[in-house]
Amino acid sequence: MFRRAMAGATIALLLLGGCGIPDNSDVAVVGPGPSTGTSSGGGGLRSRIARDSTNDRTEFVNNYLSAAAGDYDSAVERVKQFMAPDSREGFKPPPAPRVIRLTGSLVVEPGRDTVEIPYQELGTLGKNGLLEPSAEQVLDTYELQLDEVVGEGLYVRQAPPFLLLSDKALDTFYDERTIYFWNTERTGLVPDIRYLLSDVPIEQEPTIILNWLIGGPAPWLQDAVEPLPEGTKLESKVPAIRDDRLEIRLSAQAVPTEGADEAMERLRKQIQWSLRNRLPEFLELVVGHQDARTYSDEDFLASNSSARLVATPERYVIYDRTVRRLTESSRPDLDLVPGLAPEANKDVSLAALGTSGTHIFAALVTGTGKNERLRVGSAPVGSQAKLNEIPGLPAGLGNPVWAITPAEGAEGAFGLIIAGGRLWRFSAKGGAAQEVAWSSPSGSITAITVAPDGHRVALVVGGRLYRAVLNVSGNGMALTALNQIFSPFSLVTAVDFSGEGWLAVAGVLPVDQRISITYLSIDGGLLSPVLADMGKEEKVTYLTTYPANPITRRNNVGTVLYSTGPNAWEALSSPVQILAKDLAGQTGEPRPEVVPQAPFYLN
Repeated sequence: MFRRAMAGATIALLLLGGCGIPDNSDVAVVGPGPSTGTSSGGGGLRSRIARDSTNDRTEFVNNYLSAAAGDYDSAVERVKQFMAPDSREGFKPPPAPRVIRLTGSLVVEPGRDTVEIPYQELGTLGKNGLLEPSAEQVLDTYELQLDEVVGEGLYVRQAPPFLLLSDKALDTFYDERTIYFWNTERTGLVPDIRYLLSDVPIEQEPTIILNWLIGGPAPWLQDAVEPLPEGTKLESKVPAIRDDRLEIRLSAQAVPTEGADEAMERLRKQIQWSLRNRLPEFLELVVGHQDARTYSDEDFLASNSSARLVATPERYVIYDRTVRRLTESSRPDLDLVPGLAPEANKDVSLAALGTSGTHIFAALVTGTGKNERLRVGSAPVGSQAKLNEIPGLPAGLGNPVWAITPAEGAEGAFGLIIAGGRLWRFSAKGGAAQEVAWSSPSGSITAITVAPDGHRVALVVGGRLYRAVLNVSGNGMALTALNQIFSPFSLVTAVDFSGEGWLAVAGVLPVDQRISITYLSIDGGLLSPVLADMGKEEKVTYLTTYPANPITRRNNVGTVLYSTGPNAWEALSSPVQILAKDLAGQTGEPRPEVVPQAPFYLN
């Protein structure tokens, strides 16, 4: 597992305890073992957080905030071991641990038995490995009353009536696992992020993950994906791998009789992706009384659009009102911008370029003030697009994004743009913009990003971070299942997807109003700073990064590029301004008043 250290005193105070992003695991041979929940109850890591392991009150409380990590069904008993014997009987919390992020240092005062825990509530961790965000923002302080017994050490005398789990413990004792469900159009898989206890024996992982799939998708994804057919169940625990072969037996309900061959193909690809980190050479799948089918090739990879993401993405900026390629791109020798004729690449303020296996998609915001327009088009790779103006948009255009670019052809490609604080859809073929319906929280939309699967989105509304899903119907498009993601920021200003389950987020920290950029998991549970302290002068108005291909990485491939005022920056170990010398091709005589702006990747 790959862990990243915290950087910067300000964010370290807010994000006490640190966290990180796990690498992909290697393929491993598995063996027998029952499990139907989050863990096997192996308990190997639990010995590090025994009640009597320390007499330091700060360390003791941090250990208490880790005690719920482990086998789900015995979590209450583990936490009770930290409590005074006469306090245990009255401690009857709900079974799901509340995950909290410490927003400051624990308040431990000499001579005082009460320890104060300043916290932000993130959500609850279910037996299905799902971190479900809280319904509303909660920033408060818990109190633990401690008691010290000579010869025995510290006990908790009084505690909040919940199982508490710190984000540090979530990061330390759990690994991310991604399972997948087919979108409702059956054109691709949509990721669903879960947490698996890291000391679960690997031979039990396939059974756990199959039961997660059978249990259905996360509630927020239900409008966008298909669950497995009702009645699907494992006929037996997934047995040991023999001869590099993993055998899975499912009930007959797993594959409907109508369109059975196509359904079987979808099922095995869904299982192969969900078990990819533990998949041997051969998957043997038995459904009901059918003959076993064996799969050994990697054709399943194409069912996840993130598998098409490249290792070296192309990077662009707007310079002197034209789209320009940066030198650190896959083809820095090329000065021309794909899909754009030189006569179309003029008077540009913002842009988005998308690609599929066969086509390039362009969306340009041109003009200024009342003459500002959105112009879009597509063309086969190697050709230049004819751009069409998109009518029907109000004033105040934001950065366009391409939401869907099909694997082949241009049919069905569309993008999104913020205009007048509202969200609009546009087609690559042109035509009038269409407003995206949604149940709006208070405030204007100021940022939008779409995951590579084309269904999950993250957006900033009124300075707060949300996630939702895009639903397309004959009557238009809607954002549904909108719920807030709790970031460490008091004000969020920009967001982009950096991986299947991760976001790059910029905002203002509540401590001293410092500006920061961090990676944040899609459920808000884990984070890892990018630029921990950027001062107070200029807020990040826009950022972009390139999502990771999950076959090779968990988080982003390209660095975070962002804008403050008129300037474009790259987030390395410190901010580095993008200058004219970083452009591919000729730039002419440098002019101090003309600088690269509005950076973006070819997605």
